[in-house]
Formats: sequence, C-alpha cells, structure tokens
Amino acid sequence: MAGRDWYDIPSAATVRPLGDVVQGPCAGFFPTGCDGNAGFFPNSLPGMGVPLGGIGAGSFMINQSGMFGPWYFGGSQSDAWEVRTLPQAALHVREQIGDGPAEVRTLATDGVENVGANGPVPSRSWEGPLPAWNTLETGDADYSALYPFGWMTYKPFATDISMRFHSPIVAGDDRRSSLPVAYFDVRIANHTDEQAEVSTMFTMPNAPAHVGKQPATIREGLSSSYEVDETTGIHAVTLSADSESNTPDAYKSEWTVAAKVDEGQSVSYTTSWDGEGDGSDIYDLFSSDGSLNDGALDDSASAGAVAVSATLEPGEVTTIPFVLTWDFPEVGFADNNTVWMRRYTNFYGAQTNQTNDYVPGTYQFNQSYEIARDALNESEQNLADVKSWWSPIAESGDYPDWMSESALNHLANVPFHTSLWEGGLVRNSVPVITGEDRIGTSVPDTHNYLGVDSNAGGVSTLGMGGEVGIYSNILYTEMFPSIERDRLRGKVEAILAGTTAGDPSDFGMTGSTDPAAYNADGDPFVTWNQGATPGPGRAWFLDRPSENIFRMYDYAQRHDDKAFLEFAYPAMEKTFAFLQQTIPADLPLPEVPSALNPKPDLSSPIAMSNIYNIIPSDRFDSYTSMLYLLALESMIAAGEQVNEDPARIADLKDQLVAAKNAFETTFWSEQNGYYRYTLPQGTPENDSVLLTTFLAQSLAERAGLPDLVQPERYRQHLESMYPLVSGKTDAAGRLTGAINMGLPAGSTQYPLVGTSGTIYEPNVWPGANYAAGATYFAAGERFGSDRLKQDGLTMASAVSAQIWDVRENGYEFNAPFQYDAVNPARYIYPSFENNLAIWQLIDVVRPDPATETPGTTPTPGDPAPGDQPATETSAIAQDRLAATGQNLELPMLAGAVLLIAGLVLLRRRSRRLQQ
Repeated sequence: MAGRDWYDIPSAATVRPLGDVVQGPCAGFFPTGCDGNAGFFPNSLPGMGVPLGGIGAGSFMINQSGMFGPWYFGGSQSDAWEVRTLPQAALHVREQIGDGPAEVRTLATDGVENVGANGPVPSRSWEGPLPAWNTLETGDADYSALYPFGWMTYKPFATDISMRFHSPIVAGDDRRSSLPVAYFDVRIANHTDEQAEVSTMFTMPNAPAHVGKQPATIREGLSSSYEVDETTGIHAVTLSADSESNTPDAYKSEWTVAAKVDEGQSVSYTTSWDGEGDGSDIYDLFSSDGSLNDGALDDSASAGAVAVSATLEPGEVTTIPFVLTWDFPEVGFADNNTVWMRRYTNFYGAQTNQTNDYVPGTYQFNQSYEIARDALNESEQNLADVKSWWSPIAESGDYPDWMSESALNHLANVPFHTSLWEGGLVRNSVPVITGEDRIGTSVPDTHNYLGVDSNAGGVSTLGMGGEVGIYSNILYTEMFPSIERDRLRGKVEAILAGTTAGDPSDFGMTGSTDPAAYNADGDPFVTWNQGATPGPGRAWFLDRPSENIFRMYDYAQRHDDKAFLEFAYPAMEKTFAFLQQTIPADLPLPEVPSALNPKPDLSSPIAMSNIYNIIPSDRFDSYTSMLYLLALESMIAAGEQVNEDPARIADLKDQLVAAKNAFETTFWSEQNGYYRYTLPQGTPENDSVLLTTFLAQSLAERAGLPDLVQPERYRQHLESMYPLVSGKTDAAGRLTGAINMGLPAGSTQYPLVGTSGTIYEPNVWPGANYAAGATYFAAGERFGSDRLKQDGLTMASAVSAQIWDVRENGYEFNAPFQYDAVNPARYIYPSFENNLAIWQLIDVVRPDPATETPGTTPTPGDPAPGDQPATETSAIAQDRLAATGQNLELPMLAGAVLLIAGLVLLRRRSRRLQQ
C-alpha cells in the first residue's frame, strides 16, 4: 500500500492477501483422497507458507492465514505433515492514538475450510484463532514470502505495523541452521500527528509435537515459569512438560516465548492462562491497557504470554523483537524402540562417542530458555549472516525475480521435510538388518540425515530416493555440505554391508508400529531394503547406482576432501561392479528392465528403468546409459586420485571408449537430430526424446569431467528437441513448461505405452524443467547461443509461474512432482524434493565477477550468429518482470560476488554471461 512505512520486501517475494486461501486443485492423475484419506497419492494443501524451525529441529509453518501450521516434527509419527494449527498461538496488537479508543486485533484471519464433494476435507482445512479474539478480515494484511523470511504488513492500524519472521538458516553453519528458533520482529512506525501507545502480545500454548498420530504421544507434567536477564533485557515465559512417563517425542520438552526490551519499551507477562478456553481471559487482560498481570491467571500451565509496550511520538519507529524457541530433544522411530537426539542438542551440551552414540548425561535438557536467550543476544549477527548468502540471490538483481522466488521458496522444503538430523543414538532395540553395526558408526562426528521425497503423505514420505536426490544434491553440497557428506557416508556404509550386491535402497521410514514392518525396513539407519540382485534387465532404478558414484566423487572434488574420497572409493568400486553385472553381452551399456517384456528372473518388484519409472524402456535407455558414462568418468577420475592400479585405470578408459561408441550408435537419430530415449522401434517416426536426456552431461561439465557425448550432437539435440517438448499452455494461454517426452514432428503416438498409459510422457515435471533449463542455459553459454539460454529460461520460468504466481493452483510451498501440461491443476504428489533442481539453474546462471562488465545487461532477443530468435517467455513472468523493470535475460551488477549458500566454489571453468 502506497505511503506505508513497513518492512522493505524484495520484489521477488511471493505475495498473497492474508486469509485469501484458494480451494486449489483436488484433481490428481490418481485418486488423491480429497474426500477421504490421503492414501498413496496425497492431497495438495493450498495456503501453506514459510516454515519456521531449523533443519531437524521440528518445524511448523506460518501459513497464509497467519496461523501456526501445518506441522512436521519428524520421527515415525511424521508419515505426513499434520494439518493442524494452534488456535492459541498468535501475535496481537493493541493500538491507541492520542486519547482515542484502542484498537485490538489478533494478527491472523479465520481458519480455512476446504470443501469437497462430501463436505469439509480435514486434510485440507485448519482452525483459526480462539473465538474470543478479534481477528483480521481477509485482505486486512498482505502475506509475503521469500524463504527463510516471511513478512506480514497490516492495514487496519493508524500506525504502520509490519512483522518479519524467520529462522536463522545460515549457509555452511550446522549450529544455527539446526536451531529450534523462530524470530518474530514487529516493526511499528508512527506517522500520525499524535502520540501512539502500541502493545504487542505473543500467546503460545504448551503444545505437543504430534497430535492423533501413532505411536500416541504422552506429554504430561505441565509447568510454566518466568525468567529475566536484567543485563540484556530479555524476558521469557517457558512452558514445560517433565513427566518421566512422557514419550520420546515429548520427553523433557518445552517452549519459550521471549522478548528483548529496548529503551522506551516495557514488558509484562502471564505464565499461565486457560489454553482450553475461548481466550477471553488473556485477551480481556491485554485489551484493557496493553499489559499483562506478571503472574498466572490459572494453574493449568496450558498457555503463556509475553507483551511489550511502547510509546511512540510522531515520526518515531521502534521494533519489538520476539523469539519462539523449543526444546523437543528426542526423536523416536520403530514404535519408539529407536531413539535419537536431535542435531541442535550437540551445540547445547550433548556429546557423542567414537561410534556416534549419545553419551548419557551430557545434555542437561530444558534448554529452550538458553536457546532463546542466545537467539536474542545473537539476533543481529544471525540476521547479517543469513543475509550474506540470501541477499545476493534475493536482492542483488543478478537473477530475475521468478528465479530468486523459486530458488528461495523451494528451499523451504528442506527443513519441512527433514524427518531426522541426529545428534547421537540414545538407544535401540531393533536388530540391525545387516547383522552388523547400524549406519553412521564408521567415522566420528557423523550425523545421519533423513529427508523424505515428499512430506505430504503416501509412499514418498517413507524414504529419500537417491534417483530423486540427484536433482537436489547441488543445493545440499553447497549450502549444507555436512548433510551431503554425512548422508553419503551412510550410503558408503550401506553399500559395503555384506548383505547387499551394491545398490541398497535409500534409507526411509515407516509410520507403522508393527514390528514385522519396521524390523524389515523403515527404521532409518537400522533397517532398510538391501536392494536388487544385478543382472541384465533384472534390477530397477539403474540410474541410482551411477548417481551414487558421481555424488561421492563430486562431493570430494567440490570440497577438496581426499580423505572422504578414499573412504568412499571402496563403495564406489562395489557399486560400479553392480552396474557392470547389468551389462549384457551384446552392448556395453546397462540393460534396464523392459517394462513391456520383463525378464522372468526380474529381481525387482516392478520393471522400472529409472526415476521416470512408468515410462517404458526397451532394454536400454539414453538417460540411464548416459549416467553410466558419467559413472565411468567418475571412477576414472577418482581412481587416479586414490592411486588406483594404472592397469585398472587403463581398463576403465577402454570401457569408457566402448560405452561412448555404443551410446552414439544406439541412441543417435540422424534424421531427427537427437538422442532417442530407447532402442529404435522400427522407423524414425516411431521414436521419442526425453527432456532430461542430458542431465548427466551437465553434471559432468559442472564437475570438470570430459564430455559424455559429441559436442556438436549435444547442441543439435537441444535445438532439435526444444520445439518437440515446448509450447503447451493452460486455458488462460500461459505457458506450462516443457513436457517430459517429445515426439518427432508429425508423430502422435509414443512408441511404447506402459500398463499405466502415457501419464508421465506428455506432462510436466517442474523439477525436470528446472534441471533441463540449467542444461540449456549452460550449453548456451558454452556454444555462444542466446537461443539456447533463452529456451532454458523459458521452460524454467513457465513452471515457476505455475507454482508461485498462478494463485488458483494453490501450489505455494507444496509444488507437485508433476502437473498436466494443459490443466496444471491436475497433479501428482505435492511438496516434492526434486523441485530443488532450481538450484542447478542458480548455479549455472551465477555471475562470474572476473568477467562481468559493470552496468551492462544482455540485449533480449538479440541472437548470436546462426541463432534463431528467442522463443516466447512465460506470460506471467513477462508481466511480473515488466512491473519490476526486468527482463528474463540476466542483468549484471558491478563487482557482485555471489556465493551460493555463502560458500566459495571452485569454478572448473569460467561461466561468462554473454554480452
């Protein structure tokens, strides 16, 4: 709103009217359970927002109603996010201008009731604030999000009141990125002509981490207390639960609401009010004069509150810094038979031994006040350190708004889908599936990490798929390198176990309390599937072993960690041996299961080739085969660094030559000018091409490895494929992105049709578009082609717009795995991990300060010699960028040194933006 003195909010932020939550799509490719249980393919949830809480600390969102929820606190109870809010949790403002009447409002709107064919859908609805509270009306505020920051700007008040909320996610810093901390900074600017008395109250219930889940939470022994640090001006109310009968997810757990009072501010508090009532007790008290009673209103310890008051003269501005912290230090799995400490506890006393088990007695528990005090005392430094990696992406102008918006807001998926980031094993009575040590014992100071593919429910909540992780690993290895290192350490241990042939399934979790279930699989780092038996056409997801080999090599290279490479190399060798056993006698490439003619000795449950699982292959496919070439190159480079036998290196080089030649002769279609997806099916017209064929090539380039294919064919493939996969629009004429698989000009039928039909082929995967967009942009730089760069930006901006700008889709913070190319409201799987592939695009677009020319921007639509004109861009992105004076081409700022996640990357080659 013009003229209001609120927080400055970057133009890249997602902005919505507070409380104006759309019904959103409920039409999936498969039954989604919108009128019943979520089931295998869960519901989307419109209205989600910025999650608060560090990685693995337990997390909840501040949603687009201003309420606290949904929740994802990890452990086996988190088989899906909990669609609940806390009606008692809110911020409230009392404003009085001069001698006028006071205005008291709760800074949230009513809840959301999403109605399906059979009435309200509980999994898509949530409660609003307590009934006695005077809430905001829909549109009384704007909700803005650019993770890790969120903002709300409030219109009903005479003074200019806005709030910023965030958690201290700091690149490369395990301590702050893991903390259970949420900052709420309320900014008040008095631009009236009179004195303003403004009070802000933070109310919070003594809430459990889980509700209505199995195993059931026991959280008893509630108490509350007030603490003050007179030296720093920190005042806090802590809400605790200390019964010895409490379950691990509630053991010695607590919440702290705290504020740091500045000059001219005063504080008051209530240690206990009736959190089970209508809220009138605390609200009436606060409404009378903006202060609380500095004591208890009852003895329930069910809720507490802290209020800060300030008197502002005309022209004065003040900020009231609140913080909410929590200490739920234990996480349970396998019906609480396996219990871990959370990662943040290591920074508050918890110690581990040489095998990374928790040392009893080292954590003092009841640390939420200490965490709150540190958070407030360190708030300015924490904010500066968050902005050190965030501002170059969010505010520098080096990226178009849609790219900044997508990269940062997709990043929110990391804390909100982390089931476990552990700080030591407390106890375990479940037999380790291998009969050996549990995972995470080989190297001291290893902290196992489990982030699920999707936290929306259904089968993808159960595990962390490696074939999905290759799309997101750039984000982890650069921004959270210790997480990437430690989950690779876990892979190494699992691969080297004597019970697997070399490709065990990734670690997962089960919400089942049945011992038969968790003893077999789903007790993370204790029980997991040992994988398939290799053989030509026998083992599924043959992209995963190649990706594991590459990720181990790539991590070591990026971080100059030879010790890690030496640790991982035996596992790389075993995985490579697994791959070699899938190579048949007639072609030196891995043979994937043939979906339409599976082998009778298939060792996998279903004949699936790779991440594009239900797209059928005929023995070989170019996606899996090129990843195998990448694995070969990674093995050669790794072997040279660990002083492998020269004869072995020579043999691998011979295999690489043979495999590359086979790849070219098998997949290159001279008539169509691209690498086909699978074996020729009779005629050149009976053919298809996969959007992400060159994922492996782009990974090789970024790792400084040799080309996997002939460069001239690489460029020709990209140019030939683009018109075959692009141009789809929704009913409003907005581009929707590139489809997964294109057909030759004039063809209308895919050469192979699986038993599920063509579900993936003609539709859009946002993560695939982000990855392919990065491939196109990097190739455009390499070949001096503005056309390729523009094509990459176009496909990526189209999916970004559908997720973040088309409000009726309701996909904010729960972007789907797939949506329909002409009806994007039809989807599969919300909140999916592979959409973090947008960070591949951030990586390749990143300006190189050594080659930048200050104050210049590429001229849009000015193709390089031999290029055709740039293709059209997303209409939404064009409208948005026009409003901010930007173009989809990338401006360059003088001397900008962008550090992805605040880390200096070793550039293997200069990536200059074309002038």
